[in-house]
Amino acid sequence: MSGNEYFEVKELTKQIIQQYVMNQYPWGIITRPLTPVALMILSITYIITITTLILSFIQIVVLVRYSMASLRYVKTYRRNNLSIKNIPVHKLPFVSILIPIKNENVLTIKRNLENIASLNYPRELLEVLYISDDPEYYVNGLTKIIGSMMHKLGVNARIIRRVNNTGYKGGALNYGIKHAKGDVIAVFDVDTIMPSDYLMKAVNALLNGYDAITAVWKGYYTVDNVISRLLKFMYDVYNEVFIRGRFLSGGFPAITGNNLVIWRKVLYSVNGFCECTGEDLDLSIKLRSRGYKVGLIDSDVYCEVPYTYPSFKKQFSRWLFNSIWNMKHNLSLLITSNKTTFWEKIDGLLWMLQFPSMSFAALSILVTVILSIIGVLVPPISILFLEAINAIIVIPLTIILLLISRRVGYGMWDFITNAVRSVLLTILMSFPMLAYSIESLLIDEWEWVPTPKGQLTHSYSFLKDLIHELSIILVLIAVMIILVLSNQVLTTLYIASILAILLYGFKLIIPHRY
Repeated sequence: MSGNEYFEVKELTKQIIQQYVMNQYPWGIITRPLTPVALMILSITYIITITTLILSFIQIVVLVRYSMASLRYVKTYRRNNLSIKNIPVHKLPFVSILIPIKNENVLTIKRNLENIASLNYPRELLEVLYISDDPEYYVNGLTKIIGSMMHKLGVNARIIRRVNNTGYKGGALNYGIKHAKGDVIAVFDVDTIMPSDYLMKAVNALLNGYDAITAVWKGYYTVDNVISRLLKFMYDVYNEVFIRGRFLSGGFPAITGNNLVIWRKVLYSVNGFCECTGEDLDLSIKLRSRGYKVGLIDSDVYCEVPYTYPSFKKQFSRWLFNSIWNMKHNLSLLITSNKTTFWEKIDGLLWMLQFPSMSFAALSILVTVILSIIGVLVPPISILFLEAINAIIVIPLTIILLLISRRVGYGMWDFITNAVRSVLLTILMSFPMLAYSIESLLIDEWEWVPTPKGQLTHSYSFLKDLIHELSIILVLIAVMIILVLSNQVLTTLYIASILAILLYGFKLIIPHRY
């Protein structure tokens, strides 16, 4: 290239950049003329992109606020969240603990009963009801085991079998309430492990003016592998922000379904549990919309994490469906309530969107593919600006998460490796979550698949369990071939990098043995 040609290219590039910054390329820098069809597709794509980027920015800003509140908490020696006074034993109410079970491992139930026996709540004021949807022969076997254990542990426990297995978890809980005699109802999952002071603190909070109580939940595993260790890290660190930080900042007080203590009369006032898949979020919305006070205590509980990628994906898809179901059925109730604050209304919506938002990574990749096919080299300046501020705001969030992780027992290298793996897992799972989000918007019924507990053997079908992930890889390979033939080097490199990340992710989610 001669000096004059170099100068002309330099000036032309400078002129294009200036015009681009001045927003004189409303459709971006495009390598070919736009057809009417391409223009329509581009318009829809840009609207979706701008919407997701704005929502993503709001979510990250809110998470920064919540993570700062959580960091202050873990740095002050974990002082109690609630201002409560101890109540004399003779004034304590009778508590009925409800635990739905189905196809549960016997060892898991034994561990659960032993944990309940370690609670420092008076035994004469406590009963445990396991509500089972299992066959009669299986329930009879469990009854013998629990009967033997309850005498040794001194705990009043029994199993109630449902013949009509309808209404999901909420239906099982409503059935259990009919057989419970407590003024206070406590709900736990069979894999929930509570500290000895959990129930006493929760009841004290109720007696001091709260209507319902929950706690932050962390993770534990019974099968040690990469997936289980990663998920334990994610729940240990991220729940400090999503749950504790939210409560401390006056956000929407979402109850977690694995631990809840509530006055029976309060539960009756909202017609019990919703017989739907999202009964915990449904209850949270109904309680706050009526002005009931929901509190968070500082006694963390622990729940077993999945140890396979398909199990985690099924668990997450259920949470996603629950969020969208409640958004369709209960958002108006929350928004129109005069008992909730303006911030609770906004934050309640953000809570419902947190699981569907996982599909944003897939949307970003698919948008890039669409733009590449149309011939967009660089998107409009407005989109580039939103992408930049999203990237910038992630930096303080990452730093604060690092500080929180150090406080809850993780080293620097643990945080780095697990943070990278969690991002990789998010990218992989964003594609099925995008498909499930669309499906959840169209239907109101979802297959309820309990997350496997204990060391059970699960079949792993490569094609069936990873159909979405494999499909997007094939699509990206096809697009990359087209881009290579079209000499679109930059976009080809981008698609190749995404493809490499996805392929590397299979090393994480497909272990050689469990």
